Amino acid sequence: MIARALLTLSALAVSAGPAAGEHLLAGAGAFRDGKFDAALVEFRVAEKLGAPEAGAYAGAALVKLGRAEEAVEAFASSPPGDDELLDWYRAVACYDAKLYGCAERALAGLARAGPKVAAEVTRLRGEIARVLSPQPAPASVDWYLARCEARYGEGRAALAAAYCREAAELGGRRPDHHGVARANAALARVVPASLPGSKR
Repeated sequence: MIARALLTLSALAVSAGPAAGEHLLAGAGAFRDGKFDAALVEFRVAEKLGAPEAGAYAGAALVKLGRAEEAVEAFASSPPGDDELLDWYRAVACYDAKLYGCAERALAGLARAGPKVAAEVTRLRGEIARVLSPQPAPASVDWYLARCEARYGEGRAALAAAYCREAAELGGRRPDHHGVARANAALARVVPASLPGSKR
């Protein structure tokens, strides 16, 4: 799967333009060699030079560096479903940030993955099911709401939106719908700010 991803990246590098393409390929090489800090730098430079897919590759490097929230933000710039490997890293980023609904949505697109990835998908889905099997406590919903508000206050609207969605989903699993109205109100405020070109 990594070999196929590198071939895809090579094709994208050619279409991104020579300068951006060089940085995409350098990032891919550093990533393959386990030099995730260097890969992140190269992917960020490629992104600045106009390679839109570089954000998702930066997200994969951030996952490897243990920076889950930053990875969730990086993946927000690209839709899921284009690349199985990137969707796997997207799911891991969400899981590590305790965004279990986000992780499950990313994993849903990996239904046709190869045997090795399928085993990992099954394992991670089992972990998510275990975490989500009890009815969410009000304190859990409130934790996500607080995270949403805090990240929005920091100007991290895409991340705030992810936490708001999680709060709404968890609250919706409770009979009293604890926090759902508050989460939806916050989401209505946060989502416009998370759109490309927004000042916030």
